[in-house]
Parts: sequence; structure tokens; C-alpha cells
Amino acid sequence: MIRIIAYLLFISTNAWSQNNLDDIEKTIEKDRNLTNLSNTAKAISLNDAIEEGLRKNNAELLRKYQRQINELNFKDAFEDFYFPKLNLTMQTTDDHFVENIYRDDIENAESSKTPQGFIGLEMPDYTLFNWGKDFLNYLNEKEIYKRNKQIFVEQRRELRFRIITNYFNLSRLRNISRVYKKQLSHTSFIYKLAKEKLGLRKINSQEYLQAKAEFLKAHKNYQASLFAYYSQQQELADIMGDNPETVYTTTDSLKFNPLVLGAAEAQKLIAQNSPQVRDARTSLENANRTYQRVLKDNLPLPKFSLKLGSYRKTFSQDGVQDNFETFDGSRNLEVAATVNMTWTIFGSGGFFNSRVTERSYYQKRMAEINLKEAYRDTRVANQLTNSRINYLEKQFNATEAQLKNARKVFDYAIDNYIDSKTGFAELKLVLDEIQDAGISLENVKYDHLVEKITYASVLGIDDFPGEKFENLVEK
Repeated sequence: MIRIIAYLLFISTNAWSQNNLDDIEKTIEKDRNLTNLSNTAKAISLNDAIEEGLRKNNAELLRKYQRQINELNFKDAFEDFYFPKLNLTMQTTDDHFVENIYRDDIENAESSKTPQGFIGLEMPDYTLFNWGKDFLNYLNEKEIYKRNKQIFVEQRRELRFRIITNYFNLSRLRNISRVYKKQLSHTSFIYKLAKEKLGLRKINSQEYLQAKAEFLKAHKNYQASLFAYYSQQQELADIMGDNPETVYTTTDSLKFNPLVLGAAEAQKLIAQNSPQVRDARTSLENANRTYQRVLKDNLPLPKFSLKLGSYRKTFSQDGVQDNFETFDGSRNLEVAATVNMTWTIFGSGGFFNSRVTERSYYQKRMAEINLKEAYRDTRVANQLTNSRINYLEKQFNATEAQLKNARKVFDYAIDNYIDSKTGFAELKLVLDEIQDAGISLENVKYDHLVEKITYASVLGIDDFPGEKFENLVEK
């Protein structure tokens, strides 16, 4: 008879407003107001989230124009070094007038109404040879341009990683809320069964109140899990460029997939792709070139340049005249060698500019130290992150086995509790274990994903060989 009553109660677990429950149990009906948010939620898969986020994210929209500015800056540097500059100039004097406001009749002074000036094509002196100083500057600009292009790619990759992490975090919280909801279903069944047993004098009031307390605790935990789940929605909306009030329903859950990349192979990828190493290497190369330029700047080396001159049409009240000259009073095309050097004897810069040279040398040495530190940091990060991933994989296997065992134990324990062969204290231990194992399994899967994404960021890669993060899904 007890089994029949328990079965009838169990199939109606979700009917929170039954008349045979007390007032506190009836309040669970209010859960529907929060749960119904999912009815208006935006169902989204991982691939859709990545596509939409990369397309609408505010930072990515800004990077679109930053890339264009980077291209424009390099074009300027390239043309300044390789080509002579040609300017179209126009200039007029200010000693003419359009209309008089006041005229001095005594001196009868007035300016001409005809403007004086010129319009023409001008070419500044074109440097032919400058002992490589201009070339060093150009190489620095080129290196910055190339590194900026890499940074834009790295920032886009980090945005993709953030979308994946936040998407699966939302999915994790959703699955955790389901674990708590299942726990609520179990404790509701046990609570109703305890009420029946109390009426049949199978248990005492203390055991009944313990069952009720466990049910209320499960109800509280379920509410907290829903709060955490819906609180996470805004962060995903911000990353994806959606309205902050957007509510999502994740259609994909995280699939556990062990890491197949070894630490030795990963170290090779770090040397090529690590953003930290790339930054340090670029800084060192530019610091070396800057130091070479500073040394040359401190020597009296002549600069060889070609005077290309200008072609002008001058205009005045006397008419229009054509004029071409390379420099004042001459039309000759000449190669000029000039020395323009100043050494400090006393004051800022030090004797014979020694402080300028020392400063540049110290900056070069600092860049060398930073590069060594970058290699050390990434090597340590490689070893530690790889180790953490291996530990999490072992933890996942143990937690998965624990959950399977806890479910089997629960099936036996609930049957024994129905037959009054097991007390509530033993059943509670089983309930706690199945809940903790279910939550731990979701957390371990997510922590494993976060470590793998961190690892990919350290290595400077989009995905691991043979594995794409977009494929780590299960419906």
C-alpha cells in the first residue's frame, strides 16, 4: 500500500499547489514567474553567439577603424622613406583689401585691391643618403605596423574566447539549476512520503520535520541557482552587443574533450605565436635600431640630398609670372651634402650627448631582459596550465564515476526508505552526494574549458590541433 501511495505522489512532483501541502509549499507556485522568463528568451547556439558577437561587439567595431588607421600610418611611413614629396601650395599676402572700413584722408593711405602671392608645385629636398638613419626609423615604423596587425587578430581571438567562455558559463549555470531542480523534485517526493508515513505513524515528528527542512533547503538552493543563471545573462549580452535586458536560452551544452597537445609541442608554438613573446621581441628589435640611430646621430655624418625646387606662378597688380628655382636665385639641380650637428658641452643631455646615448642603451638592455622574462613566463605558464588541465581531466573522470554510483545508490536508498528499511539520515547523505556530484561535474567541465582557453591564449593559437572549440558542444 505504501508503494502505491508513493508512486502516485511521485508522478505529481511538479504540481506545487496541491491542497494536501502546507502553505509554505504552495509558495513554490511563484517559481513559475521566474521560470517563465525562458518563454520569451532568445534561443541561441554557440556558433550563433560567436558569429553575432564578432559582428556586433563594440570593441570589434572600433577595431575595424583602428585597422584602417594602422594602414594609413604605414602608408605615410612608406612613402616618406621611398618617394619625394610633392606639394601643391597657395599663398597670398595680407596687405590688400576688399573694402575699406575707415580711410585716412590726410595721408590717403590704402592697400592695393589686387592680392599678391603665388600658387605652385613644391618638392622639398629629397634625401639620397643619410647613413641608414632614415631607414632605421622606417624599419621601426614597419615593425610597429606588423605588430599592430597581429594585435588586432589576437584581440579578435580573445573576444571569441570570451564569448565561448561566457556562453558555456551560462550553460553551466543552467545545468546546475537543473541539478537543484532535480534535488527539489526528490526532496518534494520524500517530504510528501514523510507526511504519509507520519499519518500512518511509521515515523516520528522529528523525521518528518527533517524531511520538510530538506525540502525547504532544496527550494532555497533552486531559487539561488535561478538567480545566478539570470544574473549571468547581462554579461553575455554586453559581449555580444545585445540589449542588456536580453535573456538567452543556450541550446548547446559543454562536451568534455581531453587535451591532446603535449607540453613540448606547445613550447614550440609559444616561441612563434605567444603575444607576450611577440610584444617583447618587437620592443627589443625597435630598441636595437633606435640605439644604432642614436649612435649615428652623435657623429658628424653628412646628409646627401637632392634639391628639386619648386615651380610657381606669382601674381600681383603687375600681372602673372612663371618662376622655377631649386633654391634662392638658382635653377640648378644639385646634390647637397650638409652637416647639422650639435653637441652638448654642459646641460641637459650630458657632455657630448652622453646621457642620450646611455639612455638609449639602457632601454635596449631593458628590452633584452623583458624578452628573456617573456620566454620564462610563457614556459612556466605552459607547464603549469598543462598540469592543471591534466589534474582536471583526472578529476572529471572521478566525478563522473561518483555521479553514476550516487545515482545507483539513490535508487536503492529510495526503495529502502519507502519500505522503511532506511532512515532519513542515511537517505539525506545519498541526496547530498548526488547533488554535489552533479554540480561538481558541471564545474569541472567548465574549469577544464577555461584552462584550455587560457592555454590557447598563452600559445597564441585559435584552436588546438584537431580540435575546434565550436565543436565542444552536445545538444
